[in-house]
Amino acid sequence: MWFFTRKGGVSKPPYDSLNISTLVGDDKDAVVENRRRIQVAMENRSSAWVRQVAGDRIVRVREAGLAGEGDALITEGEGYSLVVAVADCVPVALVGEGAVGMVHSGWRGTLIGISGKAARVLGGPGRVSAVRAYIGPCIRSCCYEVSKELADNFAERFGAHVASGRYLSLPDAIRVDLEEAGVTKVHDLGLCTGCRPDLFYSHRKQGPKTGRNLAAVALR
Repeated sequence: MWFFTRKGGVSKPPYDSLNISTLVGDDKDAVVENRRRIQVAMENRSSAWVRQVAGDRIVRVREAGLAGEGDALITEGEGYSLVVAVADCVPVALVGEGAVGMVHSGWRGTLIGISGKAARVLGGPGRVSAVRAYIGPCIRSCCYEVSKELADNFAERFGAHVASGRYLSLPDAIRVDLEEAGVTKVHDLGLCTGCRPDLFYSHRKQGPKTGRNLAAVALR
């Protein structure tokens, strides 16, 4: 799996430098070169992706390329990676027995349990405990202030510890969701996109004129 930073690309400010999105106003030629560099870093694997819609749809992938709309990808195929684009939302990589998954989980997807749902689909009946989950760089409770109503909704669903006043911890909520699904091994990188603008893009902290980081997983 790979959780890329914003370093190592050719995009100019404010997209400097490894932006992978063509939808944020960056120069398209720069994005093409950034994606080429990422593909080389991933051992020249092509990628499969979805149009992310902040829901809980899971797409089964059988080949590289656009796989439709959704916010989670699962595959048993080799030779390509599953990728999501993030700039504060949580990338969650899932590794099972002969299958992998990649989840894009913003607050909507987290609240409706997309990570746990993807783990159940990936693991299958009686095998969810074999799934390992990896929570990547994302905005965290130190930087993520939401409405009181939303914080209360999360606390009611996942437990009081996921919210401190109006500050919300999506990774803690995702951990609860995964554990409820039967995942026993949840690893969290602990990196905050809001705290580390030198390493990551953050829509919340940098505004709409910023890039997107890429997270990926592949079956080997």
